[in-house]
Formats: sequence, C-alpha cells, structure tokens
Amino acid sequence: MFSMFLDCLILKRSARALLFATLLFSGAVFAQDAVQIDPGNQKLSSADRIANILINSLPESGVKKGLQRYYEIINPSAYEADAEVAFTNSGLSLYFARQFKGNACFAEKTLRFYHDIRSNTKNTQRPDPQMQRHSRTSLGDTAGETRKDLPAGWLFQKALTFTKGNPNAALSLIGICGHDDIAQGTAFNQEAEDKLLAQGYKWEDLYLDPDTTGEEETFCPPRESDFYIARSLSKKSDISDSLKRRILDVQYPGKKAEQIASKNYHVLGAAFMTCQMIEAGLNPYLAVQVETTAANLYRGIRLCQNIEAPASLFWKLQKMPELLRRPHSYTFEQAVIRKALDRGTNKECTMKKVETDPLCELLYKVGSGFDLTSPRAAARAEEQLNKYLDMMIPSGVYTSWNITGKVAGISIPCTRDQLFGPHPFMKWLVGQGHLPLNICGKGLSLESCRKALNTLRTWEVDFDWTVSQHLAGAQFAAGVCKPLPQGKSSFQNFCD
Repeated sequence: MFSMFLDCLILKRSARALLFATLLFSGAVFAQDAVQIDPGNQKLSSADRIANILINSLPESGVKKGLQRYYEIINPSAYEADAEVAFTNSGLSLYFARQFKGNACFAEKTLRFYHDIRSNTKNTQRPDPQMQRHSRTSLGDTAGETRKDLPAGWLFQKALTFTKGNPNAALSLIGICGHDDIAQGTAFNQEAEDKLLAQGYKWEDLYLDPDTTGEEETFCPPRESDFYIARSLSKKSDISDSLKRRILDVQYPGKKAEQIASKNYHVLGAAFMTCQMIEAGLNPYLAVQVETTAANLYRGIRLCQNIEAPASLFWKLQKMPELLRRPHSYTFEQAVIRKALDRGTNKECTMKKVETDPLCELLYKVGSGFDLTSPRAAARAEEQLNKYLDMMIPSGVYTSWNITGKVAGISIPCTRDQLFGPHPFMKWLVGQGHLPLNICGKGLSLESCRKALNTLRTWEVDFDWTVSQHLAGAQFAAGVCKPLPQGKSSFQNFCD
C-alpha cells in the first residue's frame, strides 16, 4: 500500500551518513523512525514532534515549503500506532477527505471524473471465469500494449480534460483514489452532490454501493478496474520488463504475469505526492529523491512488521543453554523442533511459562497447544513448527546481516543495506544450489540456509518492486508538474 509517514532522521548505512545529513539540512530528505525488532513500539507522537522541529528549523525556501507540504499530506499524527503505518493510508486519506469536504468544485469534478471512469472502462479483469488470471490489473496488463483499447497515458489525458489542461490538478484527481486500491477513505460534499443530483445524476451514478465494494461507500473504482492498469500516466510510467521477469522468477516461480497483481497504485500515489512537493516549491530532482527514499522506508516498515516477532524468537532460541548444548550431529532447527515437541509431550508449558521459556513461546506462536501427548497432535505440531521455522530462520539471518533494529539507540526500519555477511553473489550461488557451502552459520543446516537465502531474495525483490514503482510515478510528475506561487494550491484551480 502507499503508506508513508515522517519521523526522525536515520542513517541507513554508515557510508551514506554524510549524504543523508547533507540532504536533510539542504531540505531534501527526512525519514521515518520505524518498527524496531522489539514488539510494542509506540514512537509516532515523539517522532511527529521531531519532524516538525527539523522542518521548521530550515530557512524559508521552496525546499522548506515542499517538505512542509509533504508532511502536511502524510500527517503522522493520523496513525494510532507504529503497526498502522504499514497497512493503512490514514494520513493521506484524511487529507483528501478534507479537500473534498471543503472544496465543492474539487468534489464535483472528482465525482464527474470517476463516474466517467466507471462508465467507460472495464470494472473487472476477469470476464471469463475459466480464464487463468488475477481479478485485479496484473503485471501482464499494460495500456497501449496488451490493452490496445487503452492507449498509454489514457488516464492522465482523461484527467486533463476535467482540469482544463492543468497537470497538477489532474494528478490530484487521480491521486484521491489512486494512492491505494482499497480503503481510500470516505469523502462527502453535500453541495457537490446536490448540484449533480439536480442535473440528473442518480446516487448510484456517484457512489458505489458498499455491498458491491465490500467496504465503505465510495466513488472510487473497484480494485479490479482499468483505472489501476500500468502505463496509464505514460508509456514510461511503469517498471521495466526485466524487473517484471525477476518478480515472476523469484517470488512467483511457475506463475504467469497475468496471475500477479501489478500494484500500480504505487505509481499513481507517488506521482501525486511528488507533484505536490514540486507545486509547493521543491526542486523536481529533489522531490524524486524524497519520494524514492520514502518508498524504501515504507517497504522497510512493511518488512519489519512481518519479521520482528519471528526474528525476536529466533535470537531467544539461539541463546538457550539447552539448545547451545545440543549434540554435535543436531542442527539448530532439528534441536528446536525436538525440544519443543518434548515440551509438549511432557506437558511442561503453561501460559505463564510462555513469558520465560522460548520453546513454550514457540508452541504458543504456532498454535499447536501445550498438550502433545497424542501422536496426531505431535505430528500436527511438527508440521506447524517446520512451517514457522521457514519464516523464523530467514528473519533471524536477515537481522544479523542487514541494518535494522536499534543502531546507537535509534530505532530504524528494516533496510536492504547489508552491513555484515557474505557478498550478494555468494548468497545467490548458495541459494541456487550452485555452491554447497553453508554461509549462514548459527548451527543451521545447509538446506535451511539455502531456503533462508531464497526467502531473502524475495524480500529484496519487494524493495526493488516498490521503489521502482515510486520512481516511475515520481519521474512522471517531475516532468509535467509546475511550481505555483507561494500560498497557492492546485486544488484552487478546480473553481477556475
């Protein structure tokens, strides 16, 4: 999802420290204090204050205005907890809801625009139930290529017709729904609705029934709509074909491009955010840098949300004396499974022991129960344990090699920047079975190491996928958006 917020300055890599400091104090970059590998993190309110102080300390300039616009739209205070950042667009949705409610001209144009989209394009990508494809727009769907009926750039050109050729306003029209393909928030404007109803529109022309969307009442197209197809802004506003092939090879082996959702909302959302920064006065080149840096941080937060608990448990188990004293012939994962099953067959675990015994915590995490005296329960628990270890081991390996968690007392997001461990090419050779070398250490078997390395590759591809989409949207905006006089906003153009 296109979820970002601003917290405190972090140094993603020691070699980049000077660059990040320079960018920050020139007004180009400020970043997020993300989820550390320690559950229970609640730092948004303090980070919110830090970001305000950093921005306000900058000298008056287009740089400062651009960053202030970015911060105003993202609005970190809209997020109730750290975990929410990775899975919702609360700040961005609230920003658009305010604009929609307070600007009847914008609301009217928005309702007309999305009525046109729903009326004149496909609202589903699966006309044939037997067709082997994703119901959402896929990696294999591109305007002007696989979809000849939709020329490249069709969405942006359509938006321009609703904004009298104003590119900034056009990207605002697209951004209100394009920043995500679900949960874009609710927005209403009584004046605009009354005007359109008086002109002959019906309520169902303006808003989709919640029963249809499965969510709130909205004017946004369903996530299966052509609205989210790639290259809708321009022919170049898409990730490369080589990256698409790598996504399929690494993350979805055996799948076709048409079976994988494209997530093109990252492109549309990034175009809007970058345009707003440029409009407020930030240099287009720097606006692209801010947007792509934020994309890296967003992806890191999403990853941290998935691996923080498994990684934490991995390191607890690594330090257990009885696992450290395992027989030499036992690998770490074999010892973990055997000892965990012993706990269950001997009924040694209780909810109270979950807090102090990592093996009991492991049984609790996998949901096997604490009584494994029956052979069927033990066999089911072993299967659950093996499945959990497939996530826990790469999580632990990742946190031992990459910059994440706490650095000098500062909590930073998961990054793809590797500080320790082997060269990426060596990881690839081992992961693909071309080199029978266990480079993971920590008592893991060679097979577990290979599986972990291949899982890490999927996470690295996730970074490339997200950042490349944000870059495509940001570069498009940098080429079309214009700065406005101080105090002016493209939302005001809707009344002209």
